[in-house]
Amino acid sequence: MELKKFFVERLKNARQIKGLTQEELSKLTGLNQKLISKYEQGLSLPGLDNLKKLIVALEISADYFLLPQASPKEFPKIKDTELYELFFVLESLNAKERESAIFLLNSLVTQQKFRELANSCNEKVSK
Repeated sequence: MELKKFFVERLKNARQIKGLTQEELSKLTGLNQKLISKYEQGLSLPGLDNLKKLIVALEISADYFLLPQASPKEFPKIKDTELYELFFVLESLNAKERESAIFLLNSLVTQQKFRELANSCNEKVSK
């Protein structure tokens, strides 16, 4: 299937899955609604900056626009764009660096869970 036609189908599908109109997607991305319409009609393809805006707003991976086997439900829904970008950097680290990064992240998550547990216990005690 031609890339433009494939992109058009995937963009429309992703927007509809999110339950968005073109106007709503326009507001989320900051892109003009007429431009989104052009994308969905196959009259134009987005540049990298606009593609990134669409990906973030639709909470999908760029793979969804490129790979037939990709599904919008397979990808993490990361709203923080900085964390989303760091996710791909972490994937590119060598094994030792990834192990260290995962250890650090697990430590932060454990610390947060401990805080939540302590707060929960304090609330129960104060009642």
